[in-house]
Amino acid sequence: MPNLSSNYEGSTKIILVTAIILIISSLFMPLVFVYFIQDYLYLSADKWFYDTPPSAYILFMIGMLWISVTLFLYLFLDWKFDWKGVKWISFLLMLGCIPFFMFGVSNYYYLDNKGMHFNEHTTFNTINSYYWEDMKEAKEIFVKNNGVTVVDHLNLVTKSGDVIELPYNSKVRNNRYKIMEKLQENNITLTNNMGDLYE
Repeated sequence: MPNLSSNYEGSTKIILVTAIILIISSLFMPLVFVYFIQDYLYLSADKWFYDTPPSAYILFMIGMLWISVTLFLYLFLDWKFDWKGVKWISFLLMLGCIPFFMFGVSNYYYLDNKGMHFNEHTTFNTINSYYWEDMKEAKEIFVKNNGVTVVDHLNLVTKSGDVIELPYNSKVRNNRYKIMEKLQENNITLTNNMGDLYE
């Protein structure tokens, strides 16, 4: 009996430590996991770049926290009730983390010679594409930041009226000449809101 008790206490401690580690690591590990998984699955030579919106990391973080909460719940139920079915219920509950991981990893967007392609966080591997030839308007949106005027994002309007807001991050900035080239090829004039800021 002492051995059984010792083994039980040991496994309880391992589960408890694992749950705590998952909570702490969920603050930064999604950045690593999502990056490497997406890099392996989606990056290819034909893409100018692909980027990951914050929602992807948040979903992955929720998945990690889901596992942690399930482990805590298992420890509580196992302590409160002497029932073997607790393990199976906890295991089934833990499977609830899978959609968060799947939707998180499949949440990204990329640009290529054809256009812009978005896989939203609400869909799994469903890409919405907006082609360069379908654009009718492009506008750089400037904002004032600490007294300095900077580009915040690029608004692209399709012929059907859809507005695509492209954050002006380093990846977009590094590929600006390619974007401008495609806009010129399709006779799309680039405008901005600079005049509005200084009225």
